[in-house]
Amino acid sequence: MFERPRGGERAVLVGVGIGHPVDPHDTAEFAALAASAGTLAVGTVLAARARPDPKYFVGSGKAEEIRACAEQNGADVVLVAVPIPAALTDALNLARPGGRVLLFAQNDPLMKIEFPAAAVGVDEKEILGSYSAAIDRAEDAARLIFTHKLPVKQLISHHFSLEDMDRALQLAAHPVGDSLKVVIHP
Repeated sequence: MFERPRGGERAVLVGVGIGHPVDPHDTAEFAALAASAGTLAVGTVLAARARPDPKYFVGSGKAEEIRACAEQNGADVVLVAVPIPAALTDALNLARPGGRVLLFAQNDPLMKIEFPAAAVGVDEKEILGSYSAAIDRAEDAARLIFTHKLPVKQLISHHFSLEDMDRALQLAAHPVGDSLKVVIHP
């Protein structure tokens, strides 16, 4: 077992344009969001692709560039604002053991995301989600998530195993009764 680093959050910001270059405004907004949460951007990697790479969303060369940047600068967190399942797999591969992956606006109720269970169970990586990516709300949401000041345990209304992931995602997409937050455990 390893000890999690106790320092501040350090992130490599990754921007990917599919079919077009990355919009500098989007990159600046993403950097401002990270900074507002107390996250220090220790690097930025931009990629433009005609279509996602079948193995790595960003392409193998960019994935290596991101990994090297993260390792050289001691990145703690990977921020993902792309609603494409392959981006989560890439983010988990790029996060260090004990690191965190924060998904913004992954809100398609039909989207299914697969990931290696060992990333969570063995490497102890955390996957966090934020429903709203609106800049006027995201700043506060990111600050609360990254500082652990939000009493998350009090907000969790339902727990599901990985085997019941479909039911969990269905409930999260279509809340009923007292459902508030759904947690899926490995």
